[in-house]
Amino acid sequence: MPEKSVDISVHVGNQFVGDSQPNIVIWYSDFSLYQADSKTDINGELGRDPAGYFKPDRPGTYTIGYQSDFSYVDIDPATFLKYLTEEGLDNAISYRQKNNLTNANGKENYVRHAKTLVQSGKGYSIDNSKINLGYELEIIPLSNPYQKKLNDSFKVKILYKNYPVKNILLTAFSKAQPEKIQTIRSNSKGEAVITLDHLGPWLLKAVKILRIEDDKANWQSHWASLTFEVIQH
Repeated sequence: MPEKSVDISVHVGNQFVGDSQPNIVIWYSDFSLYQADSKTDINGELGRDPAGYFKPDRPGTYTIGYQSDFSYVDIDPATFLKYLTEEGLDNAISYRQKNNLTNANGKENYVRHAKTLVQSGKGYSIDNSKINLGYELEIIPLSNPYQKKLNDSFKVKILYKNYPVKNILLTAFSKAQPEKIQTIRSNSKGEAVITLDHLGPWLLKAVKILRIEDDKANWQSHWASLTFEVIQH
């Protein structure tokens, strides 16, 4: 039976390189431990870094969800196009071209929907790896990655407002070799498959962008991520 608390760090950055975020309550709308029939706030006092912790009560796979509040950014045209291209956001690129906005800044509200799967101990008396947290954009495993072996395939489903998202770009890479990036578009069921070709931590992400009109922003983006580890069996 697990005996100690597990620290939960929140990082903002790219390819496992980024700044650790302390526990600042006004920065997020959800920071919770999810189980099959309940959710519990992650423990962590104001300013704590790592941001939180929990104590597993039995061996198995636990799901932690973190949803940020919206933030605003004003991006120059060249940088905005580069980001849209890298994240496969063809709808925004096409809209800007058709409406003569290619030289306009990208004024965007964005929100992060992050999930991490934590394995405690060697057993699976609890397995919450496939839980749907109800986030606006979410990556849901269709199997438990901690039960996968090296070079196994791994399928996920991507949902937007609880509906499958077709043709969204899924990006996946390992911490061991972050420059080796797998990209795949989801099918009509919102599903995409990657190959778990490295041991250790993995990060999967998908981004959806929408045209909006408000006082500041004209775009709204949702960033979904899923992290876990591939372990030696």
